[in-house]
Amino acid sequence: MDQLQSPNVNEMEKLHIRIRELEKREMELLERLRLNESLHSKVLDALPINIFLEDPDGRTIFVNEQACKAHGLKLEDLVGKTVFDFFPEYIADKQREIDLEVWKKQTLQTNEVITEFQGNEVYMLTGKTIIQLDESKDSFLLGFGLDITELKEAEKKITHMAYHDALTGLPNRWFIKSYLQTNKIEFHKSEAMLGVLMLDLDHFKVINDSLGHEAGDKLLLSVANRLRGVAGPKTIIARFGGDEFVLLLPELESLEDAVVVSEKVKMVFEVPFYINGQKFTISPSIGISVSPLHGNDMDNLIKYADIAMYHSKEKGRNCCTVYNPVMKYNIN
Repeated sequence: MDQLQSPNVNEMEKLHIRIRELEKREMELLERLRLNESLHSKVLDALPINIFLEDPDGRTIFVNEQACKAHGLKLEDLVGKTVFDFFPEYIADKQREIDLEVWKKQTLQTNEVITEFQGNEVYMLTGKTIIQLDESKDSFLLGFGLDITELKEAEKKITHMAYHDALTGLPNRWFIKSYLQTNKIEFHKSEAMLGVLMLDLDHFKVINDSLGHEAGDKLLLSVANRLRGVAGPKTIIARFGGDEFVLLLPELESLEDAVVVSEKVKMVFEVPFYINGQKFTISPSIGISVSPLHGNDMDNLIKYADIAMYHSKEKGRNCCTVYNPVMKYNIN
């Protein structure tokens, strides 16, 4: 009898061994899956960008740690929610519009957007695409967002430095030329006139050389402040370099309007300047050109105002001259 049962016992033992091996392999597999899942989660959480996963209805399936920090919320507070639950409506509407476009085209789309996190305006570089699971064929929207606020602020500072005078803070000649080129089509369409006033400080070099550049800089700052007081709401004042200033006068009704502004400029120079306790009187020589009376070429308008200004100096300074085409033949 024992001999008949022994093969069954051996088979049972083998079966138990096999079961234990399978159980061990299953545990090892589950452990590897757990480790892989943990590794993937660690990788996503370590990235300094917002990563999120949404279903076709826009409900959040997953967000990484960076995205949680951006919203100031925990993962469980974000899962199942849509952009309308944690963004202002005007931002959520735009984001959902982009999402639907991505679903429609099924391609990666990147955008620079202005959004809001915890009440703060943030510039983001975003990317969104559609992924599909092989097993279930379910599709999801995978997105990322990189905070580029500091980069945008740096760009603004660099642009401001490039287009503004370091001493007075006024726009510089590059700003004026860029402004004129950018808006020349609007100027051509407009029935109003565009005036250009070019002014130069008479005998500024004498003051600068006798009292030093520091005193000269203080005088230029005072001049800039006085010109701001004369300027209308749409007037653009620029320091063109050295002691030259330009006033752009959009939407003039007539040439006389530009002449009136130049007279106001002369009047503010009648009040003496006080630099380092010393009293100074300085006057401007002013040249005027007006579009379309003197043409529509923006570079020429500045050149014509400059030519007219030098005629003011030839006439004895402290005066205003309107450009006339014959003048260019008299200026070397």
